[in-house]
Amino acid sequence: MQLYDYQLKAVSDLRSGFLANYQRQVLQSATGSGKTIMFSDMAFKTLQRGNKVIIITDRIELCKQTFKAISHYDNTVEVMTAGARISPNPKCIIAMVETLNNHLRKGWDWKPDLIIIDEAHKGNFTKILDHWLNVRTIGATATPIGKHFHKYYQHIVTTKDIPHLIEDNRLSPCRPYQMQDSFDDLKKSRGEFTDDSLFSHFNKPKLYSGVVEKWKEKATGLKTLVFCVNIKHAEETAKAFNDAGILAECITSKSTKEDRDRILRAHQTGCFNVLVNCGILTTGYDDPTIKCIVVNRATLSLPLWLQMCGRGSRVFKGKSEFLILDFGMNHDRFGRWDSPRVWDLKAPKKKSDKLQAAPVKLCPSCEAMLHVSVRTCEFCGYKYPEISSEQKDGELVEVPKYIPSELIGRRISSLSLLEIFELQKAKRYKASFCWRVVRSQGDEAIFNYAKLAGYSRGWSKRQLEDINNSEFTDYLLK
Repeated sequence: MQLYDYQLKAVSDLRSGFLANYQRQVLQSATGSGKTIMFSDMAFKTLQRGNKVIIITDRIELCKQTFKAISHYDNTVEVMTAGARISPNPKCIIAMVETLNNHLRKGWDWKPDLIIIDEAHKGNFTKILDHWLNVRTIGATATPIGKHFHKYYQHIVTTKDIPHLIEDNRLSPCRPYQMQDSFDDLKKSRGEFTDDSLFSHFNKPKLYSGVVEKWKEKATGLKTLVFCVNIKHAEETAKAFNDAGILAECITSKSTKEDRDRILRAHQTGCFNVLVNCGILTTGYDDPTIKCIVVNRATLSLPLWLQMCGRGSRVFKGKSEFLILDFGMNHDRFGRWDSPRVWDLKAPKKKSDKLQAAPVKLCPSCEAMLHVSVRTCEFCGYKYPEISSEQKDGELVEVPKYIPSELIGRRISSLSLLEIFELQKAKRYKASFCWRVVRSQGDEAIFNYAKLAGYSRGWSKRQLEDINNSEFTDYLLK
């Protein structure tokens, strides 16, 4: 299987990292960019040298997808799922994480030479990392966000970001819309909105009919994937579509394997347009013909947000773009799906974990956690767009790109400090990304930018301390 240039570079960077004695590395690559192909290539080359490999996942769909990919390289792969038998000394295993944990608890003494973890941002793989302490490990994820990353991994390899992959026609561009709504009633626990408060908010007749109405307005005839709050919400949403004469099916954790397979086949072959789910098709589901993603929920999880939107990003002949219909005001918390993002392994900032009824949102510029009612970020000055008379609650509005027209068609590396500042103010690129561009120009640029933006000496000091962290993707502004 032929790898693209950016995939080859990522594989090369991972090898270099191991040679530099980074035992555990993160492979960050956007949803749809071919993470499975990249780590399958690494696995195959490890097997060719006579070494042993284990690839670990936590979803049966991901397990099947990984088996299909790695079988192209090597036919000795074995699958470790509940009830499956593994040979005494296997060369390559694809394992479900809970089944593997059960084997290890019972004293299984097989040891791999390379561990690959799919969707490594999830915390349920740490027991494996604690068990095999001195084994080379690749944690693959689109979103390296989690309290465990800085504790378990020493190095991160990133590939092309979403805007660059769109520019190269590797991912489809999106046209996002957001429903204006108030979420003051939502409660938060452990960094996410509670299931009860989400269902209480979304379980209203006018919201069910509103989703159907806006879908008919923007996406009639488009193959659609809908994400909901919980099983009951998913079932009621599918019912609302069917009651409106739009054929829809629903799959949840209650669906039998036979029903799930039947429904997925029918949707993929175009027997019906609207597929509703709850927590099933977030990862490991690839149907490039999907042209509309409906996010019928709110979330505080950036990984979840990017995973949901990414299900519509696969390229397909005749597909010029895909729609995102956001009914949870998630764009206010995370920005557009195709916003550039900078990833690192820094320890997450400590936040109070006290139960609080007040909902929060992330600043799209500096990612500070703010109260949902705040219109200007106290940390970086980002100003949230005012809701005009045309953007009241209940209205679905397009989320703009915020690129100053005079900068369209330029490369970021060609911008002056003033133009970089205009780009930052336009809020299309995060402040942290713009600061990285400034740092790449050296000490004098940092001081001049601070003066231009009105930043304090403390800001300049922090940029100077981080000056070696100045690599950036040279996007074409459009």
